[in-house]
Amino acid sequence: MVTRLDLFKQLDVVLASRLICALGKLFNNPEDLEKHLSGELAEEELQQINDAALKEGNQPLSFSFKQ
Repeated sequence: MVTRLDLFKQLDVVLASRLICALGKLFNNPEDLEKHLSGELAEEELQQINDAALKEGNQPLSFSFKQ
């Protein structure tokens, strides 16, 4: 299982800072933010994220999915 928080931990400080500000505007309380960050990502979603990163010249995220 890969969560949004797992992905967040791999971000560089610039992107993480931007994301923190954006998340602060989206969620009104810590419980909702916790639920969002704990959400699981499918392997296909991670592949889409990595494809976008590569297109922008960034390193792909690293995770293995266990069946």
